[in-house]
Amino acid sequence: MTRRMEGGCLCGAVRYAIELEEDDLADYCHCRECRRASGAPVVAWVQVSSARFQVTRGEPHGFASSPAARRSFCPTCGSQLFMIDEKQQSVGVPIASLDEPDGVRPRLHGWFDERIDWFDTKDELLRFPRHPPYDH
Repeated sequence: MTRRMEGGCLCGAVRYAIELEEDDLADYCHCRECRRASGAPVVAWVQVSSARFQVTRGEPHGFASSPAARRSFCPTCGSQLFMIDEKQQSVGVPIASLDEPDGVRPRLHGWFDERIDWFDTKDELLRFPRHPPYDH
């Protein structure tokens, strides 16, 4: 089953839509790049194929945050909007930027070895020291 979900930045200048499928992976990322880009100790993402993602309003700006990824932000308010892998096959969307974030639950932790020592969750989700399954 596929469901359409929409989201966007804080100021509303940039909007996007995804077509979410049941087997799309949602995770918590603890890597240094995600922490610095968001200013948060962890970022919850959902990964969709690039064919099921589209910007519906505005023009996001982006930069290569690593050799493996390009991050895009709103040029007006600075909200982090999405990240695309170097092969442009997968798009990661921060779950909190969705209009209805309660509709997507993370299922694992990635880059757990890079987490901030004082931050830990009490869930029972799998913890990958580095790369989660979609990140190879």
